[in-house]
Amino acid sequence: MNTSLIIAYIIVFIFSAIPLFEAFIVVPIGIVAGMDFLMTNIIGIAGNLITLLTLVVMMDRIKRWYLDRLEKAGKGKSRKIQRAENLFRKYGLPGLAFIGPFFVGSHFTALMAVILGGTQKATFWWVTLSVIVWTIGISLLFYFGVDILGLEDRQFLSNFLEQ
Repeated sequence: MNTSLIIAYIIVFIFSAIPLFEAFIVVPIGIVAGMDFLMTNIIGIAGNLITLLTLVVMMDRIKRWYLDRLEKAGKGKSRKIQRAENLFRKYGLPGLAFIGPFFVGSHFTALMAVILGGTQKATFWWVTLSVIVWTIGISLLFYFGVDILGLEDRQFLSNFLEQ
């Protein structure tokens, strides 16, 4: 494995760890770029889950900070919070964990799940499952979609690394 490819995997890891970039966005881009399907999924999911685990472990502090911030600002519930509450009431924690990441990202979904009454442990496992399922699912669609469209020769990262 050459240095440029290692740097590419590090970039996938870092961008997957950043809230709102998410593994299910970064990993398919890496796959289309010509990176290995399995390795890119593992590294992207790991990056996303490390920050998610950190967030869930610190959830009590973050929850207090967030609620205090809303109270001090004198603001009512935002549309995002109202949408999350509706999802939580209608579908429970599993529904919020699987639907929320597309609207606000997995990190904010985990925060909202705990604020709305989910336990830290259940929230972490449901959001983890959601990240894994969505990342692999979307990666498979991109992987086979690119192949079906005949764009396998457009793996721009592979072309860059060969030079």
